[in-house]
Amino acid sequence: MSKFNKDLGVIGLGYVGLPLVVESCNAGLKVFGYDNNSPKVESLKKGTSQIEDISDVSLKETLEKGLIISDSPEELNDCEHIVISVPTPLTDYQPDLSYVKAAARTIAENISKEQVIILESTTYPGTTIEVLIPEIESISELKAGKDFYVGYSPERIDPGNKTWNFKNTPKIVSGIDEASASKIKTFYEKIIDEVVLVSGTKEAEMVKLLENTYRHVNIAFINELAILCNMLEIDIWEVIEAAKTKPFGFESFRPGPGVGGHCIPIDPNYLSFKTRQIGKPVRFVELAQEINNTMPTYIVSRILEMMNSLQKPMKNSNILILGVAYKKDISDIRESPSIKIIENLHSKGVNVSYYDPFVDSIKINASVKINTSVKKEKDTKNFNSYDLILFHTAHTEFSSINFEEIDVPIFDATGTDYLSNSERI
Repeated sequence: MSKFNKDLGVIGLGYVGLPLVVESCNAGLKVFGYDNNSPKVESLKKGTSQIEDISDVSLKETLEKGLIISDSPEELNDCEHIVISVPTPLTDYQPDLSYVKAAARTIAENISKEQVIILESTTYPGTTIEVLIPEIESISELKAGKDFYVGYSPERIDPGNKTWNFKNTPKIVSGIDEASASKIKTFYEKIIDEVVLVSGTKEAEMVKLLENTYRHVNIAFINELAILCNMLEIDIWEVIEAAKTKPFGFESFRPGPGVGGHCIPIDPNYLSFKTRQIGKPVRFVELAQEINNTMPTYIVSRILEMMNSLQKPMKNSNILILGVAYKKDISDIRESPSIKIIENLHSKGVNVSYYDPFVDSIKINASVKINTSVKKEKDTKNFNSYDLILFHTAHTEFSSINFEEIDVPIFDATGTDYLSNSERI
């Protein structure tokens, strides 16, 4: 019989934390969600979700089942398990663990003996032991492994993925000792279909970095080949389709305008940070970062070539970007290559507009001094009024557009099948 009245407390109610509290509540657990962003908390308490994967209806149903959401952390001391799902951004390419440390202090100020503390935020190997535990211990004066349990479990949420969701995506778990690992595995088995236990927290932390760095490096590889194929007048898309016929030893990656979101552009930097600490830089990773970071500039250079061939100057031209989210069918523009593309086009005097059914508005820093709102085009009937269209994000909704009726030159940065009258990356 547990001495706690709540099964789970979650710190951070964003892309990771909100699905966790909803699914845990749906599994019959008593759940407390904490976030220090008061406006966000008030919105969530009214049943207004802020992420695509959790609908307003689903959130309201969960609230009716007893989910408690608050910007006051006191109830964390009555939660058997506490999961940290706060952001871990980069500041000047250095890991920013200030949110993790703040969460650790919040836990330490509200901790109870025998609680299970789980870090889910993406970070470098060693963070759980070297940062999280010392922060909690120094304030609480309790001892990890003796007074409370600790582990790490990387989040694997893929926003917008209709096949692999929170529940059916295998969950990697770990603990600082056997007792912690056992408790954490037992907890996640209540809400996740398959739970995979690894030997320690460093291994679990490394899993997430391996997964996303693998994608990062291979995306960079295919992007570099796309540039090379264009120079050699080879159709990279035909080459990819032919290579895909090999039933073994080849996994297909597609070139594009760069990488976006909070994982792929960010996670490899955590690996680079750690390896530089031991004097062993990962050259593949850093080269991949360089290639993918330059893709927006390459896209603009291709657009410039198209405009020159049409004998149209870039300055004062009108260019429409079709889709600005970093991936299809979501509203997330974090680290989206579209932002760098827009900034670059603005610097060349281009009037940029965008059309995206998921993104209501965007702002870009056209210069150090000016914050520019980019006009949103709301009617597909106006597409022919532009000098050029950049197809950036292949939202499913775009497949219903009759591109055959569009006389404007189109540059396709995605290799979309239903664009027959475009120049492709």
